[in-house]
Amino acid sequence: MAYSSEIDKLRARYNENPKGRNFAPLADAYRKARQLDEAIALCHEGLQYHPDYVSAHIVLGRCLIDKKDDPAADASFRRVLELDPENIIALKMLSDIAIRSGRPHEAVDWLTRLLQVDPMNGEAAEALSVARGQLSAPPLPASVEVEQAESVSFEGAPAAPAVPVTVTEMPAARAPAAQPTPPPAITEAPTEALEQPDFALSAPPAPPA
Repeated sequence: MAYSSEIDKLRARYNENPKGRNFAPLADAYRKARQLDEAIALCHEGLQYHPDYVSAHIVLGRCLIDKKDDPAADASFRRVLELDPENIIALKMLSDIAIRSGRPHEAVDWLTRLLQVDPMNGEAAEALSVARGQLSAPPLPASVEVEQAESVSFEGAPAAPAVPVTVTEMPAARAPAAQPTPPPAITEAPTEALEQPDFALSAPPAPPA
C-alpha cells in the first residue's frame, strides 16, 4: 500500500512533464514494488531524452540486478563510471557482479578503486581481502585432484548397482584324436645292444698270410 501511494504521487508528477527527469524516481518506486518490467521500460524511455542522467542509469542497473541479468547490469554501471568515475554505488555493484561471475581479479580492481574514493568503507575492505584470498589460493596439483576424485567416486558415492553378467558356456574340449597303432615290426623290435656296428666297412678284410 505504501508503495502504491508513492507510485501514484510520483506518476502524477511525471505526467506533468513526461520528458523531464521525474522518470527516475518513479522507476525506482516501481523497482521497490517489484514491478521491474515497468521500471526498466520507463528508464529506457527517459534515458532517450537524458542519456547522461547518472541516477537513471543507477536505477536501471539495480532493476537489472533484481532481474538477475548481470551482464546487462554490468554494462549499465560501467556507463555510470563513464559519467562519474568515482561513483561509489557503481563501483560496489560492479565488484559484486565480478565476484558472482567468478572474476576475482576484476573484483579486486573495483574494490581497490572504491577504497581510494571511500577509505573508511569497512565492507569494501573486507570484500577486497576475500577477493585477494581467492586470487592467491594455489591450484590443486593434478595428483591431489585425482585422489579426491577417487575418494568421491569410491568412498563417498553409493555403491553402484550390480550389473548382471552373462556367462556363456564354453563347449567342452575335444579329446585328442587317437594315434594309429604302429606296426608290430617297429614296436616289438629287440632292444638288446648290437654286437657289431650297424654300418658296413668300406673295404673287405685282407686274406690271412
